[in-house]
Amino acid sequence: METLLKVEVLLLGGAELTVTSPSFMDPDPRAIQILEEAGVNIQLDHNFTEEYDILMDCAGELFGKAKARLGVSEITRTGTLKYGESELEYPVISVDSSVVKNLEGVLGTGEAFVRAFKILSKEEIENKQFLIFGYGKVGRGMAHALKPYTDKIVVVDKNPAFIEQAKEAGFKAIQADEKATIESEARNSFAIATATGIKDVVSANYDASAFKGKYLANMGGEDEFGNAFDTEEVMCQKYPINFFVDKPTLMKYLDPVFYAHNTVADILLYNDKLPKKLHPFPSYLAEEIVQDWIGIFGENPHI
Repeated sequence: METLLKVEVLLLGGAELTVTSPSFMDPDPRAIQILEEAGVNIQLDHNFTEEYDILMDCAGELFGKAKARLGVSEITRTGTLKYGESELEYPVISVDSSVVKNLEGVLGTGEAFVRAFKILSKEEIENKQFLIFGYGKVGRGMAHALKPYTDKIVVVDKNPAFIEQAKEAGFKAIQADEKATIESEARNSFAIATATGIKDVVSANYDASAFKGKYLANMGGEDEFGNAFDTEEVMCQKYPINFFVDKPTLMKYLDPVFYAHNTVADILLYNDKLPKKLHPFPSYLAEEIVQDWIGIFGENPHI
């Protein structure tokens, strides 16, 4: 339902829209009804045959499925990695590669993870150990959102800089190649959550038996637990757990990111000489958005 706000703005701006849904979530029937009443073209399968001017992507779901004449606006780290690893036929601008994404990816997703985990598990989480894979925006937000409940938070990442940041924030942090240590921490954990954006990261690198019998939760667009785990062993069939509660992310955290995602359309329209590669969302625009947001809500996204 939240995405209807960004769709409405595009419609009011004169856009001719086709709306689809990512494969990792079921579209809200209420949202479909409203879009249909507004005369918006809805195409829930991903068999796109026409070329579009601009693709407004989430988790790289449109990559290789739809063609863009002017370029792509990508909103997630998962999608940014997909586009960044590929030879591109158009420019791609990543909102995730900017400070504005901290509002959703750090603050919003962290709050959403804790809220969703408590609702779906029906468990008390005070003083329980959580093992978090990934200390990028999402993992960092999850760790900080858990802080008021427990000091037993362990972070795994392959980036030495992220490891140092996690330690400075007061978390136990382990380098991703320390296999035996990580498997030991997994055995001692109440819950294990993934937020790396990398498919099969657990199955490909660790003994799956160390993770069995725990609450397993994915917060990335990919199946980060991988084929060593049945769908029934991971919460929400391996999909991001916050999409299985009524409000996947609170609107105050989504609004500035939706604004930036929409703004990319203007950037692509008026900069038709952009190189055909991955670009970050312009930093000067991102800082303006963040400062406006801080002025309204008073939260600090730079954690």
